[in-house]
Amino acid sequence: MLNKLIDCGVIAVIRAKNHEEAKGYINACSNGGIKAIELTYTIPNLCKLIKEVKENKDLLIGAGSVINGEMAKDAIKAGASYIVSPGFSDEVNDVCKENNILYLPGCMTVSEMMNALNKGNEMVKLFPGDTFGAKFVKAIKAPIPDVKIMPTGGVDINNIDKWFENGVSCVGVGSSLLNAGSLEDIEKLAKEFIKKVNEIRK
Repeated sequence: MLNKLIDCGVIAVIRAKNHEEAKGYINACSNGGIKAIELTYTIPNLCKLIKEVKENKDLLIGAGSVINGEMAKDAIKAGASYIVSPGFSDEVNDVCKENNILYLPGCMTVSEMMNALNKGNEMVKLFPGDTFGAKFVKAIKAPIPDVKIMPTGGVDINNIDKWFENGVSCVGVGSSLLNAGSLEDIEKLAKEFIKKVNEIRK
């Protein structure tokens, strides 16, 4: 799963007020070429939504904003293929390891990243990314070259190249994508994100 997410390059982080809105975002992102989708627990009745959209075999569906073990268990039972947290949780980490599910814990400091790596995680979510900026990634990878980093928050179409140039493995995009306008606008922007990642990786 880790390699699949890295291959995707862009993970769409979806928050929505209901399932209809969420599905509109999912379809727009998918049609635009973004196949990795993080559905956050801020969506009402998230697990029911995961079960429904999991039927689309083309998509990599994960659960986000997971802050305790119970939420992780429920999301995994519903079919989430990976779990994302805003910070590191030993509870969530244990549940993911027991179920052989990829865990992407949110980290802000070098110590948090070292802890996450020592607990068996290869990739961490740098959150909130805009607090640190792309150069922070390069600084981290100097002493810890093996850490894989996915920034979320602050990644947009105008700076995505800077993040990859500084060594990220993939990026999470939320409001910078979903606030593009209509679903057609979101689909168009999703295509631009994927095009940029492909150009960067040539």
